[in-house]
Amino acid sequence: MLIVDSVKKTYRSLRNVVHVLEEVSFQVQAGEVVALLGRNGSGKTTTIRTICGLVIPDAGSVRINGFRFGQQEYMAQLGALIDTNRGLFPRLSVFENLVYTSTVRGMSRRAAAERAKYLLDLLGLWEKRNAPAQTLSKGMLSKMAFANAIVHDPPFVLLDEPTLGLDVDAAEVLEEQILAMAKAGKGILLTTHQMEVAARLCTRVAILSDGKIVLDKPKQDLLQMFDLQTYRVTFKEPVSLPSLPFIHSLDETGLVLDVTLNHPGELYELMDRLRPRPLRSIEKREVELAEIFRAYTLKKEARRA
Repeated sequence: MLIVDSVKKTYRSLRNVVHVLEEVSFQVQAGEVVALLGRNGSGKTTTIRTICGLVIPDAGSVRINGFRFGQQEYMAQLGALIDTNRGLFPRLSVFENLVYTSTVRGMSRRAAAERAKYLLDLLGLWEKRNAPAQTLSKGMLSKMAFANAIVHDPPFVLLDEPTLGLDVDAAEVLEEQILAMAKAGKGILLTTHQMEVAARLCTRVAILSDGKIVLDKPKQDLLQMFDLQTYRVTFKEPVSLPSLPFIHSLDETGLVLDVTLNHPGELYELMDRLRPRPLRSIEKREVELAEIFRAYTLKKEARRA
């Protein structure tokens, strides 16, 4: 299990004190894919770098299967893709990079070579095994970096924007492997700004806003909860809206209103506030993960303002 427990991080300068992380806590169980989502500046990158040991927290701890960063066993428990070029040696061949990484993490050279061949075959890179890493295309380099993160077969994997910049086919290959790893019992922490990727892959959603975890729930529970609260109202003619105390958006035609209520009972209040505007229809709508993300982060920003 990956446990992030009450992590705090503050950066200080002569003029400013910035509380980047405030009591951040969450877990990733074996077999889970947890999507850690947040807007720019939410503290997501600092959280990732803390897990990887690149940032030392002011308070709190990170453990993987009981090991803390600094213990020899910690890095053997974790595979991390946080930068396409991080951990790769540009003049070494693709094959040499993978073998080096896995032997440093404790594998025998023979086991490392077998694992490298398996991954390069799986990701369609075997023909490039002898090419220096610096000669690969961006898409191939992304797949190689993914292989380099998991080559030592760690029980937990951190993937920061793993499909960003990939073509459709390459992204599909990586997504299939992520799901296969989770099915095999590996815990995966995924960060992405691509909400459709998070929706396809994750089993749990954690949202960071202003350095705090504001939501941590199983994806299906979250979608079901919002499904009871999300409506689409269609008007017979373009309208302007009164003040509405709900998350909402009116399309540019002024005819279609999407609204998320705090609980289903507020539907009656919504109808009262919309009178006497001419309604054509009102229906429950399937909610998307992107809308839930916006609802929670906008609520947080509104309270801060």
